[in-house]
Amino acid sequence: MTKKIDIKEVITEKDYFAFVKFPFSLYKNNPYWIPPLIKDEIETLDPNKNPVYKNSSAKLFLAFRENKVVGRIAAIINWIEIKEVKKNKVRFGWYDVIDDVDVSKSLLNRVIDFGKE
Repeated sequence: MTKKIDIKEVITEKDYFAFVKFPFSLYKNNPYWIPPLIKDEIETLDPNKNPVYKNSSAKLFLAFRENKVVGRIAAIINWIEIKEVKKNKVRFGWYDVIDDVDVSKSLLNRVIDFGKE
């Protein structure tokens, strides 16, 4: 039986820290993974420090199973691009998940839902 997956929007400082730190545990045994600088990641994701947020909307999401982070994703809408191409679209990034199709589907479906909001 598959255990329930909860998708939570990143809102608190604790959530942001969990979002940024998740790949460190996910890839800790991967010799090819090069970790980002935590400070740079935090500044990139901070709407008050990253000017790209002036013309875009973004939400960050964490996936949990049994209160443990099992995935993350960022959903991004670039309003200038939508205006120029006259087509609604949503992008995603910072997509890291355990090897589990259900977790992947849950996160990607949440991005789709964000795009429809």
